[in-house]
Amino acid sequence: MLKDVTMRQLIMIIVCGFLSWQSAAQTLELRFDGQVMQLSLAELKQALPVKLVQIDDPVYHKTKRYQAFELTALLNTYGVVLDATKHELVTTALDGYAPPVPLSALASAKGYLAFAEEGKADFQFESVTLGKSTTSPAPFYLVWQVDAKQAAQLPWPFQLVKIEKVDLAQQYAAMFPKTTSTTRNAAAVQRGFQLFRQQCVRCHSINLQGGVVGPELNAPKNVTEYWTDEHLRGLIRDASSYRYRSKMPAFPELSPQDIEDLLQYLRQMATQKISKP
Repeated sequence: MLKDVTMRQLIMIIVCGFLSWQSAAQTLELRFDGQVMQLSLAELKQALPVKLVQIDDPVYHKTKRYQAFELTALLNTYGVVLDATKHELVTTALDGYAPPVPLSALASAKGYLAFAEEGKADFQFESVTLGKSTTSPAPFYLVWQVDAKQAAQLPWPFQLVKIEKVDLAQQYAAMFPKTTSTTRNAAAVQRGFQLFRQQCVRCHSINLQGGVVGPELNAPKNVTEYWTDEHLRGLIRDASSYRYRSKMPAFPELSPQDIEDLLQYLRQMATQKISKP
């Protein structure tokens, strides 16, 4: 009898734990300025209008229609104030995948937080194929109303459970450019920093913060101290024109101004080198 009671209790604990986890997984955590909000779908529906949006979806490789909330409306409703020179928006999925959202995209593209497909119940999506397995994008899926070229530059995280406002100076302390109102070309330096985070940091590091696939670019010598501007422009544009079988991809989408901004950022970081680790 004791064994039966113990087994029943164990089953109840497991069931309750699963239901608690499932409930938590269906909420959206919003973090900003020291605040932490756990928002249920019912609360989001009460605070925000539900939009029906048509998306050319690169994950499904076809056009899809979703029930969704506009991302900027969500941020504005809950008082999340963002400055592209100081902050970053980081989205986190159930598995820990955490891509940043370029704040420039919020001004030029419409992002939506989808919670179901058109005509389906809450959190119901067609399964997504990932290699040999399939999964659901629920509870939330970040999608964009953009063309194919823009879509390739944006994150499309699904199973989204958290959106967080991050202070760049803290998140990227070693590579953050310390410009002031008197800094020469300060605006270009900040634009270059944004581009570096979006395009370069996965492979390259500044002051040993960042990727390890490509070379460190600032310490002990900044790359602008041993490459000319002309060759750096060419290398950034298409590294294979300098090295066959280069692992560095070409960046035809970068404008001449983008490349100049990157160079301004690199020159600024030459004044902010770390000492020998």
